Amino acid sequence: MEKIEKEIKRRTVVELLTEMKNLAQLSVDLAYSVLLFGSRELAEEVRRIERRVDELSIVLKAKLALAIRDLEDVRHLLPIMELTQSMEVITDAADDVAETVAMGAEPHPIVQRAIAESEEKIRLVRVEEGSELDGKTLGELRLASETGMHVIAIRRGSTWIIGPDKDAKILGGDVLIVRGRDEGYKKLKKIASGRR
Repeated sequence: MEKIEKEIKRRTVVELLTEMKNLAQLSVDLAYSVLLFGSRELAEEVRRIERRVDELSIVLKAKLALAIRDLEDVRHLLPIMELTQSMEVITDAADDVAETVAMGAEPHPIVQRAIAESEEKIRLVRVEEGSELDGKTLGELRLASETGMHVIAIRRGSTWIIGPDKDAKILGGDVLIVRGRDEGYKKLKKIASGRR
């Protein structure tokens, strides 16, 4: 509860909505990848996102409730509450998709054939402290040109950086959500582990 109270005080409605929107989009992308590639690791990320969106929803609804003074405020704030609810529904649905894979459901043969033909996959890479990635920005690392892998998000503890730009700094302990081919993934994983 203390964490929620702090977020109510320090975050604006726009910041909260933006984070929820970005996480909802990421959860759908990841759930699709979970369905295609059967990754339990990605399924767990979808679950983490769903829990974070639930937390943000509580913070946002509390912030809006505190702002209501009369019926006119309700009229103006109701669409924001409905949007918040919609983003919760989206992440819940993405989590449901990921959960079916996590429980061991096999993809349909048509989906399996599409997987075999797919060149790029979404994967997770954990950054070890002291690795070549630790403490550097994406611009400094040039991962896309060095490995062919594109960083689509960074999870740092319980927060995400969605669509990080060249100034985004990577730290030991971060989990990179990346998209690319198998060869690039293997190369990036070695770099991130400090074993290159």
